[in-house]
Amino acid sequence: MELQERYIAAGLKHIPPGEKAEVEKAMRRIIAERLAGRGDVSEETEREVLRGLGNPRLLAERQLKEAPHLIGPELYGTYFMIVKIVMTVAVIGTLIGNTVDFIVNGESVWRFVGQLFATALSVAIGAFGWVTLVFAIMERTAKEKILREIQEDWSLADLPEKEVPQKPFSRIGVIIGIIFTVLFLVLVNQYSHLLGFYYTMDGSREMIPMLDQEVFRNYLPYINGMLVLQLFFSASKLVFRKWTYPVATANLILNVLSFLLLWFILRDTAILNPELVAKIAEATDGQRVLNTAFNSIKAVFLFIFLLDSFEGFHDAYRNSKKPV
Repeated sequence: MELQERYIAAGLKHIPPGEKAEVEKAMRRIIAERLAGRGDVSEETEREVLRGLGNPRLLAERQLKEAPHLIGPELYGTYFMIVKIVMTVAVIGTLIGNTVDFIVNGESVWRFVGQLFATALSVAIGAFGWVTLVFAIMERTAKEKILREIQEDWSLADLPEKEVPQKPFSRIGVIIGIIFTVLFLVLVNQYSHLLGFYYTMDGSREMIPMLDQEVFRNYLPYINGMLVLQLFFSASKLVFRKWTYPVATANLILNVLSFLLLWFILRDTAILNPELVAKIAEATDGQRVLNTAFNSIKAVFLFIFLLDSFEGFHDAYRNSKKPV
């Protein structure tokens, strides 16, 4: 019965500690009833019963006592983890950004402290609200599709001590991606004016901003939309847990949209601060240098997006090869 124990352990991983005992009892009862109904306790019968019960995570979560909810138990664990990460990173990023802004521009200490608290609170509430909204939409519109995909893409080989190689998402890698996405969201929305070239002249600190803020703000809604989509996709990776063809297709679409947005932004050299462009022109052939730099950035990101898309489909193909 080693396989049964592994099955139950895999299901209990996603259950709150206070409810594990009851859920384990219910899972054992269901398995025992299925085995008794077959009248055979051989290893092959055990495998067929467990295969028929499907994904242990979903079987375990179905034994939870559900009250009316905004986000159900199937998604709640992932939701709670992401909301903690996003709120923490957003607040820390805001604290760092406000501190740098205070050092660079200087203002009264009391004003700085008050603004620090107000901004951190606002960002924390906003992060909580956006993540909750994303998962509420998933709960109402995509939950059944997500659960069906999880169920159909599962096999006994996914239990610990896998029988066939699988390529799951790196949980740490996904979380690091979420952290950098949130930090970038905070940066472009609150501290883009701090991006620039810093230097010291005659003992005083000087800075040439990199971006023309008025032009940059025209692109900001599109940038925010793409970053929110990226967070949504990262959340789905934590739900699905490994590459499948639908996940790989969604990743390809997101990469195409990201590259198109990058391409349109980098077509517009007016996004750069005119003072910076003038400084570059003084030292070099300004327009040629800018075109070369922008084209190089586009080429690098095109390569990254193509490689990422290929990896998604390659790993989805590997994961689709399961035992009959």
